[in-house]
Amino acid sequence: MAIFSQRLSRVAALLLALAVFCLLPPESLARGPNVCLWRHLFHLAACPACGSTRALAAFFHGRFAAALTFNRNVVVTAPALLVLLSQDLVCLLRRISLAGRAGSAASQGLARWWRCLR
Repeated sequence: MAIFSQRLSRVAALLLALAVFCLLPPESLARGPNVCLWRHLFHLAACPACGSTRALAAFFHGRFAAALTFNRNVVVTAPALLVLLSQDLVCLLRRISLAGRAGSAASQGLARWWRCLR
């Protein structure tokens, strides 16, 4: 996606999404207005993604049964979000590690820390 390659890194976007899901309780999201584009455009009773935001918030609060009641897609979306985030963080740390070999003492310290994690 062009937005991630030019201005905003995907790691930052995923970390922000994860922070929002961890900080906001699903009950506060349920009180808000219904902003589902598919429901408004096609006058559907419910689209397949309805409840996903509340389901992810419940999942990251450890309320797995509630997450499944909001939307069963959370079984796929929550692990996918975590896998994407971990892959991006590994790539970022590898880039820092490679830059640390020829770079400053701070980046060399990060590279040593990364090697300890392996």
